[in-house]
Amino acid sequence: MTTNTDRFYVHLGASQARRRLKGHGFGVKKVETAGKNRAVIIHTATGRHLRQLESLFHDVIEVKKNDT
Repeated sequence: MTTNTDRFYVHLGASQARRRLKGHGFGVKKVETAGKNRAVIIHTATGRHLRQLESLFHDVIEVKKNDT
């Protein structure tokens, strides 16, 4: 069974991101460090859960850049 995972980056350390997620879930599989004060959140959230997950990190989420 293969799961489709997506990821987004936040301007928080991994431990701070985990603290924000505590008790929520939203399909988050992993929170990994991506440098100093930066974390990547690997998730399977879609629809409403994705919107709730993004709203939880609305103040620190990195803007997605288009790959052209």
